[in-house]
Amino acid sequence: YWDNLRTNVASKLVHAVADAVGSQDIVKDAAFNYRMVDYYERNQNDCDCVIAPRCGDHRDFGSFTLIFPSAAGFQVQVDKEWKDLPAVQEGTAILLFGWCTQIRSNGRIPALLHRVTDVKGVSRRTSAVLFCAPKLADTPLEPQVRDGEERVYISGIKAGQLRGKMARKWQKREGTLTAENKILEEKEILATNMLTQDDVVSTMMRKNRVTAM
Repeated sequence: YWDNLRTNVASKLVHAVADAVGSQDIVKDAAFNYRMVDYYERNQNDCDCVIAPRCGDHRDFGSFTLIFPSAAGFQVQVDKEWKDLPAVQEGTAILLFGWCTQIRSNGRIPALLHRVTDVKGVSRRTSAVLFCAPKLADTPLEPQVRDGEERVYISGIKAGQLRGKMARKWQKREGTLTAENKILEEKEILATNMLTQDDVVSTMMRKNRVTAM
């Protein structure tokens, strides 16, 4: 399944994104990762668990993400409002772009803030997810600024630099921070006030601090 998806679908998307952005770096360094996510039935005795989203709001790091959910519950933020996406038909997917594409496109292709929430009548939800992102640390995230367009992101940042700064943010969100990284994360927050992945981009990449799309 994954090999077929990577070969017949994802590879075409890589070229399409490269053409839309105007950078062949996306094609030269496109690595794929796969994940099966099980949003198992809630423990109704845990009040905090019931209130919290299934997956907290975030933007993905890479070039793009393909998500094949078993049920509704996926939301995206548009104009600062959360919008429900309807359940997709079997064999179709949700396509999202990540920070690497937003930066390389100089903001023309946004990395949408998204999350997974509970849906009435759905006790358990699964998702098959394919991530595409740069693999090499020295792959450039060079913004492709078009004629007449104002530069949003600075030049010279490599994928490894951004991923390294973001890694602890998504580990904290997923609850997988090691004890050592938890200490490092707390120190970094105190020193830089970078609480989220969006804060990392604002601090490292933005020419001028602007609100993310």
